Amino acid sequence: MSPTTQPHEDAARIAAYAAAVRLDSNAARYRNDAAAVLSSATYRDLASREPSDAISRLMQLMASADLAEDATFADMFDQALSHLVRDYRNEYVFKNAIVSKIIFGRHRPTTASAILELPLGSSFADVAAFNGTSSVYEVKTDLDSFARLRSQVADYETRVEFVHLVVSDKRSAAAERQLPDRVGLMTLNRRGSLRVLREAQSNREGLRSDHIFDTLRQAEAERIVAANGVVLDDANALQRWEELRTAFAALPVSAAHAGAVDAFKQRGSKIATLVTDARLPRSMRALAYAAPLSGAAKQRLLTRLGMPVALLRGT
Repeated sequence: MSPTTQPHEDAARIAAYAAAVRLDSNAARYRNDAAAVLSSATYRDLASREPSDAISRLMQLMASADLAEDATFADMFDQALSHLVRDYRNEYVFKNAIVSKIIFGRHRPTTASAILELPLGSSFADVAAFNGTSSVYEVKTDLDSFARLRSQVADYETRVEFVHLVVSDKRSAAAERQLPDRVGLMTLNRRGSLRVLREAQSNREGLRSDHIFDTLRQAEAERIVAANGVVLDDANALQRWEELRTAFAALPVSAAHAGAVDAFKQRGSKIATLVTDARLPRSMRALAYAAPLSGAAKQRLLTRLGMPVALLRGT
């Protein structure tokens, strides 16, 4: 203590430090709780018959949340996302912004679909969107490295027509230096809005039928080759798979790509009824595409989202 510092002044300083530490600790706890709530695990559990894990996470979040007396479960998810957008733009913040802008803004969820974490080669596309064509949106948060970006782009370019990179606005210059000219660039700002800095160019000439085949389920590939007049022999499972792979690889790339786009759109068709339901909050759009639910689970989820948080308080 400085000789000129009075004991009461030093005590006030210590109390101020302690208050700041508590504030930081509370903010970190809420951030972690918000991220846990906006997860596929919580989403699926809330739609299950016994949602004990989801309720536990919501109660943890509620302990440090500032909610109105008449707030609902849906309001808790929206508030959690707002907090993450402002203070901790994790991968989910990016994914939800992409789904909202592309599927709900540029297109419509009744005519376009999204798949999250779609395996493409040795990579997993953060968000893949399908309408009349195919697009991939690769997310790099402020905590992510660009080290794998070139190999990811190489995986995507033989399987989808348009490839985009999405980063925070402060990383746009660094990201642009990493990208081939044909890859699009989008940025996410502090308000959670996306902006297109550079449009993606078509990569149809780089698509490969044999690579597209590896993105599909067997039944999907069989429908595509059948639609193109290919008849497969009745053989054992292994032989039929090899015959299917060979037949698909021989398809014109335009037919292979168009068939794949239709197949991926069909995968998401059942999700359209959920994401267009007014009871599903905007904050959960990406979760809906990340973790498809059965019809009964959808109804349980929508019913619970409308429940008052007062149930968690015991009031």
